[in-house]
Amino acid sequence: MSLKSFVIVSAAAALLLPTVPVLAADYDPPIFVEEAAEYVPVEVGSGWYLRGDIGYAFNKPYKIDVTPAGLTDEYQPFSGSVGMGYHFNDYFRGELNIGLLPTSKFNNAYTTTCNGTQTTTVVDNATGTITSQVTGASTRPCEGMDTGNNKAYDLMANAYIDLGTYVGITPYVGGGLGLAYNKYRLAEGARDCLDETTTTVGGGNTTTINFDCFDDSFYQGTVTSESQVKLVYSLAAGLSYRMNKNASVDLGYEYLAIPDASYVTFNPVLATPEIRKGLGYHQVKVGFRYDLW
Repeated sequence: MSLKSFVIVSAAAALLLPTVPVLAADYDPPIFVEEAAEYVPVEVGSGWYLRGDIGYAFNKPYKIDVTPAGLTDEYQPFSGSVGMGYHFNDYFRGELNIGLLPTSKFNNAYTTTCNGTQTTTVVDNATGTITSQVTGASTRPCEGMDTGNNKAYDLMANAYIDLGTYVGITPYVGGGLGLAYNKYRLAEGARDCLDETTTTVGGGNTTTINFDCFDDSFYQGTVTSESQVKLVYSLAAGLSYRMNKNASVDLGYEYLAIPDASYVTFNPVLATPEIRKGLGYHQVKVGFRYDLW
């Protein structure tokens, strides 16, 4: 190769070399943008529901079967509760409820005597002078009473299993645990003794008889009362029907027991009040649920 040819080739190479990095710098690799996951909004009320129900205790745990003369028995067999629940899935749900249980009261009336002080004053109407005066302790007939009343409230945590839906009807079973507030009051031997003044005129004299009862507190009788907080449990089964997307009604049976609760009742055989232990309610219940979707 001649010197002239070498110079030409070298010059051409020198001119081409700067273009190589320029071409490499001008090439940008493709950019791959990963698509973001589709946003799915979460419903705030999803799974939660409100509920309420009314029950009837057909076994009447407080009811006095035989009512002798003078005994009145007022038994209120209805119960009610309100609360809220959560659907964990299509088959399992839980609830927290607060409710009022059936109540009762009775009043046994009989004839007894009241103690007091009697003063008899005889006034001569012609002269206005007192001709005789007798003062002393005395008794008089009056009405005696034994009274009692019971009331109870409960706070329950319940769980239910829905056993599938068939033609819009869903059978379920469940149960719960909670606490019951139970209170009873018994007054034995209460008397309705009242102060009384009787005046008669005859034979030219005015006779006045004053009967003053002893301290009124004596006539309240012997009062026994107790407030208790006891463990309560329940077992339930029933059927629910969905009326629309949010609302459902159900009809069911529930057995609710407070084994350690004390209550007052009347023993018609012994003709006396007595305190018993252990309450159990067999109830038919109608409920309403509203889903917060």
